[in-house]
Formats: sequence, C-alpha cells, structure tokens
Amino acid sequence: MPDAPVESFQAENDSSEGDRTDWQNPDLIINLIGDLQGKTVADIGAGSGYFSFKLARTADKVIALDIDPNALDYINDQKAIVGDWSKNIEARLTPPDVPNLLNEEVDLALVVNTFNYIPEKASYFSRLLEGLKPGGKLLIIDFKKGNIPVGPADAYKTEAKEIRTLIRKAGFRNIKEDDKSLKYQFILSAEKK
Repeated sequence: MPDAPVESFQAENDSSEGDRTDWQNPDLIINLIGDLQGKTVADIGAGSGYFSFKLARTADKVIALDIDPNALDYINDQKAIVGDWSKNIEARLTPPDVPNLLNEEVDLALVVNTFNYIPEKASYFSRLLEGLKPGGKLLIIDFKKGNIPVGPADAYKTEAKEIRTLIRKAGFRNIKEDDKSLKYQFILSAEKK
C-alpha cells in the first residue's frame, strides 16, 4: 500500500471541529477508554490536539506525539489559551517510524486516523508495545473502506482484519474489533500482557 498523501490527511482535518465531532463521536471514544485518573496516555499522531485536550481533562499526563513541529506548536499555543487544566499535555516531536516513548511509559496508546501514515508498521507496533506498561491498552480508530464522505481514498486505508494480524504479531493480545459504534470508522482495542 502506498503511503497516504499529506493532502488527504489535510482534507480530512480541514473540516470544522463541529463536523468532525458529528462523525468522530469523541464522547463515545472517551467513554470507551474509561477512567484515566492517575494514567499516562500517548496520543499518537496528535495533530492539532483534538483528542489530547479531551484526554487531558481526566488523565494524569497526555503525551501528544506528532511528526509535525507546527502541529506541536499549535498544541502549545492552545495550552497557553485554555489555561492550567491543560498543563498535563506534553507536546513531543517524534520521527514517523518510532513511537518515541520510554520503556513502559504509558498506560494507553491512542491511534486515531493515523495508522496508514506510519511506515514500517510491524516494527513500530513492536516498539509501541515496549512503551506500554504491563496491562496497558492500545486503541486504534481508523476509517472503514468504502464510499464515505470523510478520510482518505480507499487505496490509503487498511482493513481492520489486517491491522489485527499485524498487532497480534507485534505481541498485543485480547484484540477486539468494533465496527458498529462509529459510522465511518472501526475501533480496535488490544492489551499488553
């Protein structure tokens, strides 16, 4: 599969936040994640911090990881605007091929609309597993294939079945798929044993 072009990512993220809230249903995802008190979360491919700021309300720490320094500057600018409650967000630059997490640094890794932008996925998710604490969770949310009004073209999407196989080989266990809760996306959850 070819790397997803930046233009498709930009088109998906250029819609107003209200539009994204309608189809992304962040409240459902936050509820699915559960209690984050005392926990550290990695928001992989954080972009403008759409989920980072939502997670920061209850998590002990949110590590907003992105390959784009401009996106991380934007997150830091927004932190200054929204105030003290967002000081637990750390904007961290990362190369595209490694998660840039310390060993057992996080309790949860959230990967939303980012899977197809990660090169060398097998090695990336093996390293991501090392960054999770024992019992840590992985949540991948990405676009279903088909004629849908958001997300990249089908050539730049991966079926949930393929992702399940890849993360199982990387060492994740208790992998579950939900393709009903979100209209345009599937949700995969997995754990580090």
